Amino acid sequence: MEHEPTKAFVAEITAVQRRLHGFVRTLVYDRDAIDEIVQETNVALWEQAERFQPGTNFAAWACKVAWFKVLDHRRDRKLTRIRFADELVETLAAESIRVDEESASERAALERCVAKLSTRHRDLLALYYEKRLPLPEIAATLDSNANALGQMLHRIRASLRECVRRQLGSPAS
Repeated sequence: MEHEPTKAFVAEITAVQRRLHGFVRTLVYDRDAIDEIVQETNVALWEQAERFQPGTNFAAWACKVAWFKVLDHRRDRKLTRIRFADELVETLAAESIRVDEESASERAALERCVAKLSTRHRDLLALYYEKRLPLPEIAATLDSNANALGQMLHRIRASLRECVRRQLGSPAS
């Protein structure tokens, strides 16, 4: 293959690895086989890199390629211990993709909602969730009270939940 993958392709294939592994894991139960199928999927994606068009749903494409690799695996191995009907495996794959797409929509809505927060609130979220600092340490850093920051986090999370619901058009639960 003489085709040189673009930076966008490299970024997409790198970003999709955890998702791809999770997708295959929902369809195959042998840990070694999962790793092998993900590797074969990555090889196939690289071989087809020229087909990638930035802005398209790379994860859906990667999962579709993985689906065919799972079918190849099932056909090649003629699994005898636990053998599900192909229709069941196909249903599981479709459901996994649907849930993954819902999660992507929710993540995008959450990102938009976080962007609307004040700088102070975004900083608090970053310290707590990204840097994983305990509240007492954050309180010392921000010259605040740990209990007050805990209450603030509670209110921020509630606000973000409501914002995401509105963004997705979901009814309040």
